[in-house]
Amino acid sequence: MQNIHDLRKIDLNLLVVLDALLRERSVSRAAERLAMTQPAVSHALARLRDLVADPLLLRVGNEMRLTARARAMLGPLAEALDRVRDVVLPAPFAPARCTRTFRLAMSDYGCALVLPALLRDLRTLAPSVDLFVVKGARLETMRQVAESEVDGATGVFPMLPEGLAHDVLFEERFVVITDRRNLAQDGHLDLEQYLRAPHVHVSTEGLHHSHVDLALGAQGLQRRLALVVPYWMTALDLLPGTDLLLTVSARVLQAAALPETLAVLQPPLAVPTFEFVYIWRADAVSDPEAMWLRERVCAAIAVQ
Repeated sequence: MQNIHDLRKIDLNLLVVLDALLRERSVSRAAERLAMTQPAVSHALARLRDLVADPLLLRVGNEMRLTARARAMLGPLAEALDRVRDVVLPAPFAPARCTRTFRLAMSDYGCALVLPALLRDLRTLAPSVDLFVVKGARLETMRQVAESEVDGATGVFPMLPEGLAHDVLFEERFVVITDRRNLAQDGHLDLEQYLRAPHVHVSTEGLHHSHVDLALGAQGLQRRLALVVPYWMTALDLLPGTDLLLTVSARVLQAAALPETLAVLQPPLAVPTFEFVYIWRADAVSDPEAMWLRERVCAAIAVQ
């Protein structure tokens, strides 16, 4: 208990000044190093001399020399300050030494766009990092991020609750994909044909109204959803040899090799673009590992 009371009598900021004085052996250079005025450093030196009952620095000719007591303090003082920094300041994040398991929420669409480049990064920069990917509906995904069950999520989130932040990864548009045999000789697809055809719809939330359905609804129109599946790769595999149409995000074409029997068309109506984002807890800015993962997810999209 006596040791605690002794420490309370010491202004620990003086130890920072002492370290600079012992290293620089000059009041002016110590002041410059600490961004302090010379009088302030001189005053601190006077207090230090009283505290340790030793002059610490002695002028010999044109230079200042350390006393024997000061020389003995150099090593222990530096070690003590390093330990204080370790307690109060986080160590710089080093990906190569990170052993964390990150959890991300992604659809198969997000996985196809993000994971290839992200995993190349992780295996190169942080080989001891593990990744666990989960999939869920939009509201469930936002809850998982908000409650720290996952470190982040990719997807379409038009409205975010308080406490969540986001980065826009890209702005997306739609294309229509179908078997070429479903098109007229000129390869054209008009709105009437589009509405008459059976559609496969990709949604993790069942009969969730997509941007396409909202655009049709604004004109008093409706398409027939002949099949709803939660996986866009499955939807693509079902198109050859069927009369189904798939209206899907254009970046699907970057992640999948389509057979030549499939045609890619522009939708026969104006469908608004949408933002594909990465969401994360806003207070994660204090977590250097989570912020590094966020940077790598954004970089994974940027290389495409």
